[in-house]
Amino acid sequence: MALDGVARWDPVLHFIDSLDADGALSLAERVDLGLPLAGVPVLIKARTPAGSPIVTRLIAAGAIPLGTSTRARADAVSQTFGWNGSEYTRNPWDLSRSPGGSSAGAAAAVAAGVVPLATGGDSAGSLRIPASFCGVVGFKGSAGRVPRADGRALGGLTIGGFMATSVEDVALATSLVSGPDRLDPWALPHWPTPALEAGPFRVAYRSALSPLVCDPSVDALVRGSLGVPGIVVRDARLDWLPVDSAWLTLRDLDAGLPVEPAAVRDAVRVRTHNTTALADLFTEVDVLITPTTPTVAHGYDQHEQNIVVGDLCWGFNVTGHPAVSVPVGLVDGLPVGAQVVAPPGRDDLALSVAARLMTPISPPG
Repeated sequence: MALDGVARWDPVLHFIDSLDADGALSLAERVDLGLPLAGVPVLIKARTPAGSPIVTRLIAAGAIPLGTSTRARADAVSQTFGWNGSEYTRNPWDLSRSPGGSSAGAAAAVAAGVVPLATGGDSAGSLRIPASFCGVVGFKGSAGRVPRADGRALGGLTIGGFMATSVEDVALATSLVSGPDRLDPWALPHWPTPALEAGPFRVAYRSALSPLVCDPSVDALVRGSLGVPGIVVRDARLDWLPVDSAWLTLRDLDAGLPVEPAAVRDAVRVRTHNTTALADLFTEVDVLITPTTPTVAHGYDQHEQNIVVGDLCWGFNVTGHPAVSVPVGLVDGLPVGAQVVAPPGRDDLALSVAARLMTPISPPG
């Protein structure tokens, strides 16, 4: 039972922000067994409004929220950690390491086998980074794929989504919560659960999108994962601009903070350039693949020293492309993720390629 898993593992991993055992048991007693997620225990990312479409639609599909999972402190510069108010969230693979973030508790709980599914939000890699650090699947759909509780954002960085142990599970959950809502009528239309394709797929690989150099062992492992049936690696050019300043401007717009007009114009320029560059790339290949993070998980309290771990992720929040991280193996006993990026609206393609690459792994013990 999931609550037994919480009792066993939360004192070690510190992934619970708040627990509602009574509410979960009450829902479980009344669940309709004919629903697609009937009785499936889930964790909801902390500070997600209870009336959010991602929450209400999960419950309507039969899922049982146990409570909320930890995330990073809001005032932290780097968000690749979790905090329950007194303890850092730990990585089930190595208790000295971070599970990533900001959806930290979600990744730790799924990796530890406590829940099969957990929600997260991703504005700079907050689903994909913890998925990579903990060896699970993390999926950020196309911009607008999951409706938002606060409606259409000005900057449009944050996408709700899921972590699970399989590509099929994140696809099903995303389908069930997709479609416009009265809180976000501009969300994309309902997305039927995709049938994953076998390929062959043409892919381009990049170990870096900026001057930052990927750890050679991580690079070698992800490159090696491409040598599977159904994957054909092609050389293709990507004319990419740095996104640091653009991301910060869009983040401030989303937060309602004052932004200089020149900064907005520059953010739009970068977004347009990179979106066009990806469109050109996708005339030659089906998807772009990168390491999800340039390193394996850092120390659980070393987030500020490792702010660069999101370097390969946050550009696709600026452009709004679908991106998924799947585990492809271990380096020094720690998980490594491969990130698959597809054209806008081709979430099915990103997931299909990811399923070809994925190597299921489980933490020891």
